[in-house]
Amino acid sequence: MTPQELLDAQLARLPRALPPAHDLWPAIEAATRPHRLWQWPTRLAAGLLVAAISAALTWSMVRQQPGTGLVGSLPAERGALTAASFEPPQDRAYRATRAALEETFRDRLSLLAPKTRARIEADLETIRKANADIRAALQQDPASPVLQRLLESTWQQEIDLYRSVARATEPISRRT
Repeated sequence: MTPQELLDAQLARLPRALPPAHDLWPAIEAATRPHRLWQWPTRLAAGLLVAAISAALTWSMVRQQPGTGLVGSLPAERGALTAASFEPPQDRAYRATRAALEETFRDRLSLLAPKTRARIEADLETIRKANADIRAALQQDPASPVLQRLLESTWQQEIDLYRSVARATEPISRRT
């Protein structure tokens, strides 16, 4: 008998199926089921750890950089609070660039469909209202770095809106 025939004979004698000695499903289910008893404390601990690390990093960054330009940050001699200005930059180059961008925005806005134009104008009004609200809040709390960042953010959002309208309505031949 050849080795192949011998192997075929041995394979033919093996049973076609072997049932498991016992029901395996309960063990599989138990191994894959989430352990709810310890899940929420672990998540809570992880969240507290992230919050603590974030607070520590923020505190250390603020302590290492006292002259960050934030209103209310203390100078090296721990003097009085710096004067607050809640207006956009007033230098001539900024104003000229902003005026040109606003003019392009107004010209290009007229090229859009009425519904789109109305939506964009509503968005611009929302940004301007948020800017005014933040400036009013800063009058009450001029040392708030959060409010200052929000004010800067609204200025940037307004400029971004102008740019996106100008870019979206730019003739295809001039786009890069």
